[in-house]
This record gives sequence, structure tokens and C-alpha cells, in this order.
Amino acid sequence: MKIHLGHAMRQSPRVECLERRELLSTARVAWTEAHVASRGTIGTVPVAVAGVHATTPVNRPVMAAATSPSTATFIDPTAVIRNPRAITIGIQDYIGPFATLDALHGGTITIGNASNVQDSVEISAVGPRANVLIGDQAILAHNATILGPATIGAPGGAPAFVGFNAIIDGATVQPMAMVSSLAKVAPGIVIPTGFKVKPGVYIRTQAQAQDLSLGKVEEVTDDDIVFMNGVIHVNESLAEGYSEQALQSPSSVFGIGPNPPTPPFSPISSIPVLAGVPTTDPSFRDRIIGAVQMTNSLRQLRRVMGREDSIRADEASPFLIGKIARMGNNVTIHGLEYSNLVSGHGDRFGSHSVIHGGKDSGQDPEETTVVGSGVRIRDWAVVFRSTIGNNCVIGAYAYIDGSQLAPGTVVPRGAIIINNQYLGKVQWIR
Repeated sequence: MKIHLGHAMRQSPRVECLERRELLSTARVAWTEAHVASRGTIGTVPVAVAGVHATTPVNRPVMAAATSPSTATFIDPTAVIRNPRAITIGIQDYIGPFATLDALHGGTITIGNASNVQDSVEISAVGPRANVLIGDQAILAHNATILGPATIGAPGGAPAFVGFNAIIDGATVQPMAMVSSLAKVAPGIVIPTGFKVKPGVYIRTQAQAQDLSLGKVEEVTDDDIVFMNGVIHVNESLAEGYSEQALQSPSSVFGIGPNPPTPPFSPISSIPVLAGVPTTDPSFRDRIIGAVQMTNSLRQLRRVMGREDSIRADEASPFLIGKIARMGNNVTIHGLEYSNLVSGHGDRFGSHSVIHGGKDSGQDPEETTVVGSGVRIRDWAVVFRSTIGNNCVIGAYAYIDGSQLAPGTVVPRGAIIINNQYLGKVQWIR
């Protein structure tokens, strides 16, 4: 049975029944007026409704009555839920840091079971005809945007995938279909089962979505299916792990804090180390989680990091991050299971950029994703399972995947480089 978030707004007893489901925790936290002003909401409660600037209910994990956290859905406390009465969420879902679910002015959002809405994803169902349906086992990767009316996957359906910084604008992605990073799908288009939109492509006609000869889509492979199933399993584990952690220590799922132990890929809980000091700080405006070792001190991070940044070593770890020169807003640093990530000193990360670790050469064990020193990664760029040499510049909206860039390389705006080959430019940017 699904969770209807509207009921959650109206009461907050210690154990709260929601259609035969119960909240694991009634964690409460003090938020500053500046934070409230910057986000527009406090947890699931809009400021206008809450009428307060301090202690107020926040997003909490929910689970079926009389069951274990293995069935829980976890909503990160930083996620923004606008008009929760119009939003329904299933079980075993993971809603990541700074995700936004916006169902104002008559729109609705429905999310099925075992789906994940990752860091800084935006789901917008604004207006009576802008409903968004996210089916079962749907994957919305970091910083993706879903603009209603849209459908991703289906209830009871096979996995569906939307990649980093991709945009689904009023379109449908059927079960067992994929949209790669920085791709865009126009209104009314259906990406059929078995098809994958290539990185950076703009799908504007139905023929482009299903005719392989036009060069904008390819077939979903067995490896793609294994990948999607792996992502779903990991995020189900994270939903369970964070739910259990929130039950045991409500403040630990805010700000700078530990990852939950989620064997086998992350068997122990670790806390970030800043300038050599193990650090937790639930009041910190961004999310820094798990085995992250950073050269910056907490005081320095308050000065150089933007808003709604997420550095999450809860799947891949450890992360070794040198002294950050500047980080914009909604930056995500994450990695696939069993991988790790290193960055140098003096790096600058543009807003909405994604730096993501993972296997980059097919070797076992998996290799480290490396960002050298003095690197500039501009707005909306994606660096995935790659090695970036010192003093490189990655242009805005560029996509680097499985590649090694020599020191001093300048990647043009919107360039697509996969396995060390230049494959053109992102088609929907000017």
C-alpha cells in the first residue's frame, strides 16, 4: 500500500499511522531562518503552513505496519515536497538529498515501489494536466529533471532509467527503456521498451526515438539490464539502511554525518574527516556522508561550498578530496558500488555538475575516478568513471565518460567524450 504524504502533514504522534503504515521516527530539528528562506519549505511542511522558523516536523522514513525497516521508504530531510497531499510514494523507495517533488496547482506525482529519486533530481507536476507517474523500479539519476505530464516506467513494470542531468519534458520512458546522461526528450515522445537514448541527444520526433538508423538511440543490452538491477538493489539497501539509522539516531541523517552500514558494498559506518578531524554536524547546509576525507576544515567549507551540494560516500568509498577552491550549488559527488574517488587541490566545481565514480576499464578491482589539481568543471558538466589531469577545464554541459584527459586539456562546452573519443556535442544547448 502506498504512502499518501498529505496525511503526514496533519498529525505527528510518536507512531503515526498512514494507511496502515507507520513512521519510523518523529525526528525534529531546529532550522535557521536563513535556511527556511533559501528552501521555501521545512521538510514536508511549507513555510506558509508551518508558520514557524524553528522546530517543525521533517521528512521521515515510513514503513508498513508491523514490519522491519527492510520495507521502508526513506526521504532525505533535505528533500523538498511541495503540496504533499498530491504526492503518493510506494515502499522501498529512496529519495535523495535536495530532490524536489513539486505538485502545485493541481498536478500529482505518483512514485511506485523500489524506485529511487537521487540527489538534486527535480520532478515538476505543476498544473492540472502535468501529472507525473514514476513506476516501480524506476531510476532517476543525479540532477535529472522530469517535467510533467510525464511517465517513467510503469506500476509492476521492469526497470526504467533516466541519467545524470537528463531532461524528460512531457515524455514517456517505457519499462526497460533508458535515457542517457545530458539527453533530452521532447513533449509527447515515447521511448519504447528496449531502446536507449544516447548521451547528449535531443529526441524531438517519434522516429528519432525508435529508428536505430537515425543514430539517436541504440538497443538496451544485457549489461544495461545488469546495471539497472544493480542500481535498484543498492538504493533499496540505502532506503533500509538510512531508515534504520534515522530510527536509532535522528540527527545522523542531517548535514555532515555517517553512512549507514549496507553490506556488502558498504559494510561499516564511517564519518567524514575534515582537515584531519572526524566531524559530524547536523546543522551544516549541505550533505557530506560517510568515508569522505577532505583537506578543507569545516569553517572553510562553509565559505567555499554552495547550497544543496551532496558528497555521498555511502555506496562508493573512500573519497579523498583535496582543498576545494569553489563549489557551486547542487553539485553531486557520488560513485558506483566498490569504486572510489580522488580529487586534487584548488578544484572548482560548477553548479549542477556531477562527478561520479565507477568502473572505467573493465578491470577488477574497479579503478579510481581521479580529478587532478587545479581542475575547473563548469556548470551542468558530468565526469563519470574517468581520470582528469591537472589544470583541465571541462566546459559547461560537457560529458566525460570512461576517459583519460591529459593535463591542461580544455573540453569545449557541451562536448561528449566517451572512451577517449569525441562523439559530438550535446544537441539541445545553444
